[in-house]
Amino acid sequence: MEGRRGLPLSLIMAACFYGNAAQMTECARVTVADIVFLVDGSSSIGINNFSLARDFLKSVVTGLDIGPDKVRIGLAQYSDEPHQEFLLKDHMEKSSLLPALDEFPYRTGNRSTGKAMDFLVKRYFTEEAGSRARMRVPQIAVVITDGDSGDDVVAPAKSLRQHGVIVFGIGVGQANLMELKAIANQPSERFLFTIDSYQALHRMTESLLQTVCMSVEDQRQAMEEKFADIVFLVDSGVEVQEFVQIRTLLLRLVNQMNFGASAYRLGFAQYGRDVRVEFLLKAHQTKKDYLRAIRVCRQHRLQPNEARYLGRALEYVYANFFTSEAGSRADQGYQQHLVIVIGKDSGDPVYNETQRFIKSSGINVVGISTDASLSELPFNANPAYIYTGIPTVPTLKTIFEAEKVETTITGDCKAANVADIVFIVDESGSIGTANFQMVRAFLHSIVRGLEISWAKVRVGILTYNDRPSAQVYLDSFNDKSELLTFIKILPYHGGGTNTGAALNYARDNVFIKARGSRKEQGVQQVAVVITDGESQDDVNTAAANLRRAGVTVYAVGVKEASKDQLDQMASYPHNKHVFIVDKFERLKGLALSLQKSLCHNIIRQAISVSRRSRINEGCFQTEEADIFFLIDNSGSIYPADFLDMKKFIIEFIHTFHISPEHVRIGVVKYADSPQLEFDLARYSDTKSLEKAIEDIKQIGGGTEIGRALEYMGPLFDRAMVTPDHKVPEYLVFITDGKSSDQVKVPAEKLRAQGIIVYAIGVKSADRDELEEISGNPKRTFLVNNFDALRSIKDEIITDICFQDVCKDIPGDLLFLVDSSGSIMPEDYQTMKDFMKSVISRSMIGRDEVHVGVMQFSSFQHLEFPFNRYSKDEILSAIDDMRQIGGGTTTGAAITALSPYFDPDQGGRPDMRQRLVVITDGESQDEVKAPAAALRAKGVVVFAIGVMEANTTQLLEISGSPERMYAERDFDTLKDLESHLALELCDPERECKKTQKADIIFLVDSSTSITLEKFRSMQNFMKSVVNETTVAKELTRFGVILYSTNPQSIFTLKQYDSKRQVLKAIDALKLPFGDTYTGWALACTLDYFNQDNGGRAALRVPQILMVITNGDVTDRNSLVAPSVALRDNGITVFSIGVEGASKTQLEVMAGGDKSKVFYVDNFKALENLYKNVTHVLCNSTKPDLWDGNIRLIDAEIPIFTEKVGGNITHACAFFSLSGSRKIFCKEECEEKDILVETTGDRAQSGRYDIRYEGEVYESSSFLYVSITNLTKSDSGRYRCSVGRELSPGSDQDFEIRVEDTPTTCQPFPAPSRPMTAATVVQLCVRLTVFVIFMVSSAAVLIFCRRRVSKAEDPPVEAEYLNVTEANPVHEELGEDRRSRSPPEEISAGHNLPSSQFAEDSV
Repeated sequence: MEGRRGLPLSLIMAACFYGNAAQMTECARVTVADIVFLVDGSSSIGINNFSLARDFLKSVVTGLDIGPDKVRIGLAQYSDEPHQEFLLKDHMEKSSLLPALDEFPYRTGNRSTGKAMDFLVKRYFTEEAGSRARMRVPQIAVVITDGDSGDDVVAPAKSLRQHGVIVFGIGVGQANLMELKAIANQPSERFLFTIDSYQALHRMTESLLQTVCMSVEDQRQAMEEKFADIVFLVDSGVEVQEFVQIRTLLLRLVNQMNFGASAYRLGFAQYGRDVRVEFLLKAHQTKKDYLRAIRVCRQHRLQPNEARYLGRALEYVYANFFTSEAGSRADQGYQQHLVIVIGKDSGDPVYNETQRFIKSSGINVVGISTDASLSELPFNANPAYIYTGIPTVPTLKTIFEAEKVETTITGDCKAANVADIVFIVDESGSIGTANFQMVRAFLHSIVRGLEISWAKVRVGILTYNDRPSAQVYLDSFNDKSELLTFIKILPYHGGGTNTGAALNYARDNVFIKARGSRKEQGVQQVAVVITDGESQDDVNTAAANLRRAGVTVYAVGVKEASKDQLDQMASYPHNKHVFIVDKFERLKGLALSLQKSLCHNIIRQAISVSRRSRINEGCFQTEEADIFFLIDNSGSIYPADFLDMKKFIIEFIHTFHISPEHVRIGVVKYADSPQLEFDLARYSDTKSLEKAIEDIKQIGGGTEIGRALEYMGPLFDRAMVTPDHKVPEYLVFITDGKSSDQVKVPAEKLRAQGIIVYAIGVKSADRDELEEISGNPKRTFLVNNFDALRSIKDEIITDICFQDVCKDIPGDLLFLVDSSGSIMPEDYQTMKDFMKSVISRSMIGRDEVHVGVMQFSSFQHLEFPFNRYSKDEILSAIDDMRQIGGGTTTGAAITALSPYFDPDQGGRPDMRQRLVVITDGESQDEVKAPAAALRAKGVVVFAIGVMEANTTQLLEISGSPERMYAERDFDTLKDLESHLALELCDPERECKKTQKADIIFLVDSSTSITLEKFRSMQNFMKSVVNETTVAKELTRFGVILYSTNPQSIFTLKQYDSKRQVLKAIDALKLPFGDTYTGWALACTLDYFNQDNGGRAALRVPQILMVITNGDVTDRNSLVAPSVALRDNGITVFSIGVEGASKTQLEVMAGGDKSKVFYVDNFKALENLYKNVTHVLCNSTKPDLWDGNIRLIDAEIPIFTEKVGGNITHACAFFSLSGSRKIFCKEECEEKDILVETTGDRAQSGRYDIRYEGEVYESSSFLYVSITNLTKSDSGRYRCSVGRELSPGSDQDFEIRVEDTPTTCQPFPAPSRPMTAATVVQLCVRLTVFVIFMVSSAAVLIFCRRRVSKAEDPPVEAEYLNVTEANPVHEELGEDRRSRSPPEEISAGHNLPSSQFAEDSV
């Protein structure tokens, strides 16, 4: 059984730990309580056991101080029915109580525990029965039972607990543990006891007494009446009758509440130009004194239009009223209230640093305005306590008497609805009872703002002194109200401070599946450490191990807490995870800030999964880079730390495309001297590279960083592939200490080579030295432990990958920045620097990113719209911005800026439009509707809140937690720069780059193409190549030039890197000739086969891009090859320029107008790549391809191969290792099986089957092959897996084997060699023909000039004049469809005329 189980488990521990002395100490402190015992009297117990129960009750009562004003005892027995043995008021002396316990009878019967608990509520815990609940006396019930109840216990038990009663459960023998858990308070470890028999009851007396007494004392403290300190600050300029109302209000408050030196205290001041103090908090001792002082108060009248300075008055009140010297009891945990009564707006700024101090001190501000138009209250008052007009006495009394200031669950905490959070709470002797009560209140405030339940946020609580003790496990509470009740009585013991032991205990005993942790389900694990002093044991290692276990650690330090130890404990970065206050009373103000950070970071952690995925996608697009890691190998690094470094590198490399042509990785380790582990050229794939990193061994030694940096320069030089091609070079340097030699000069030499250096320091590393190495503070990182390297990884990777991810993404970006008076000048500058940093990372230009900036406070000021295209000009304009001051009306500002995204104001709605809102406070107007209207226009909104920003409003502005940021202060904006810049340039982008495809450019190089035009075609092709990821296993390119004859310049298998492809395109030569596009299309088909590098059988998209500028010469031969290409799964993109026929373009594209593009000049062609690559990328996305050469839902794929050739086809399935794998023909009966296996490879003659698991997109592939094809191999085939009831376990395809064709010959080819006589004859004929044509032309010209009637202007072919890069759509006419099929070209046909009309297809 769970819970406390006799002496063998928790009772022995309790006895050993506390002993009799502890019992006496705890129970000696219990001065008052009402305790009712509910004893099972059913027949299953037996008379002997019942007698033992009586003895147990007597032994417990003997240890308590019984009396009318001390501890009172009641007793009820139950079986079928509950029985009143005696009430709390019946035996208030021990002398009569003990005999009554001896004499009560054994009732017998069945067992109805639920009915009995209802009986306690109605009969015992009432004032008539002697309960003193109204006098704030702790109420306790102890239920003793030995079996199952015959009725429901859940609802009655909950009702009893909600009545304010703490319920202990004692289960004897075969008692139902689940029932007992439902009956007793949680956690069960504290309130539930289990024993094997009634004979063992007496052994648990001490443990029960100790626990009951501790709970009584804790509940007594929780139930004590909570008083408060109240200060009224009244505008002297209010109307006379309003001042009289205020004075009357104060008199009534004092009369109706308990005011006095030890009860509520009151302070009073008026303000105009200066502050007039009527009386301080400590001035009066009795209610009578307060009433007299209020009656003699007179209004300090102001002159007409005389200014009043609320800002100055708040500073004065904060400094002179809310101090111990003035009578404030904040240091004793008393709630502090400030009531501001305003008649007119202030003549000085009220949004200043004092406002922040007031809030951070936990002072609750109640705002009362006698003028409804005032705008200052929302910034000074709690939003829940703002009143227009003077409120009633009951209203204010409710506020002042409330134990907790009213708050609401913010939007981010509603969104952060899944997490496991464990509070690790210092309960050492240095804290003291009064301060620990403030810790309880702090916990209560934080937990109250969380969504507590099994499925959402789970909370655990661990207290510690010399040793840790789990008070609440993650599986203890499902009910928020009961958890909050327990926090009020969280035990406090005193003792030492061993924080390290508590961290280890949390890792090993609380963050585990058996006690409710959901780590294995991917739920975030969070620890919040609260301590007031320096730990007496090591926290560094314990905290690192906790973080390594996947727990995010927050550290809250109070008073004498060690800043170094807090940093050692907390997760990186410290500015988001370390909180320090100098007094326990300031915990109250910290609660909201910590709660916001917790909730926001929980959201960010969840979102970081998808964000990390986007980073990885972007970094995979990094075409080329050489990255060296220079890692500290010295003896000061522990083995676990060295392992962290290796894990960091391994996670790092998995982000990039590792290959000789793309990203190369090398590692050098150093101590006294550098040692090359492996260079950039050593490993060409991720798998072998990862193995090499895992095998790195630590040697040890000193720390000579300068020598190591000097060693790196030549390594980068030797790694250069060619002298004329330098790729981006990066050095990631890691150290745990200061160098013993000079680093500045060798680091400068490295950077002078163009190498970007990231310097990471751990533990004792020196920040100044790290900045000398990196040369840039933004590439410098300092952390307390090696496990934090994982947190740095994304920042470095984002910086490396940014340029590749964000290029060629034009759009509109507008910043809406808060310029209200609550922002300090230095924070305003930080905000400007943040904007400049983000803009500096953007591609600014007329055709790229446009930027605008608007400031707002109570009104809006547009700094500049989308009309500046110089980055320097924009940055200069931001430098010139000046703060406005005033209030915060974010909603009005969003409405005001909306038109600037429209075309008439310079906006480009057809492009990506982004808004970034930065604010430090709560908006005074509604933001939800204006923000929703803006988002409905297609504008994506990012909301950044700093300090006091309302996170609910931030969510309403952004519309998504993914685009909402809440930061503690303006300095943390620096951490957002790279992340936001990446999000702005490429969030939710449909398709980034074509990852995998076989693409052949079929390029018109006829006589009409000039050299300049050909250069534009080359630039277009290079731009398309740049928008793909080129590699042997990813995207491949080929080029065929055609005019009279097609000529393959390079095939799909020829080049493996982007650099090689671009170089080959640059080297293309223009051959000239006619435009035989049909002939070229027919010849292109062979270049997609396997021999030329085509991968149709491996589910790789096949793409042909035709680029032409004129009417097709062989127009009658255009349809057949276009159809043949489509039949073989090749998608044709038709790109026409100038005189190209749009109808012919559509014929080639198979009528798919989305793949037809036309521009009217070659300069426009160079910019057309953006449109083409967007369609290309979406057309080649993996999820659009079913593993064959056709799109999903198309008919089965058909492969055409030649006699004597080979074919390999890849069938994609889910992971099927161990299943029966079959390659068969036709109906796949037993006789049709060509080859089968249950392994991974099999061959039978010309047939082969090979299995590879999870090689692409989480799929597994079954490769089936046939070699030396014959015509009889034509037919339908199937690859299959032998798994029943598995959908999609078969894939069919068809093979067509044709005779080997003659290769494409130059067109037209002569039938036989020409003799000399033939040549002469042809020349004579040609001469005669030319003379005839010239004569005819002369006669024609002469005749035309004699004609008197003017002719109609000549008819020209119509072309759509497109100057922008847009796809063309034109329907084929009926007359075209009715024509006969085109004839085959032969040597006897005349060459087609180049003067045919456009629609002659």
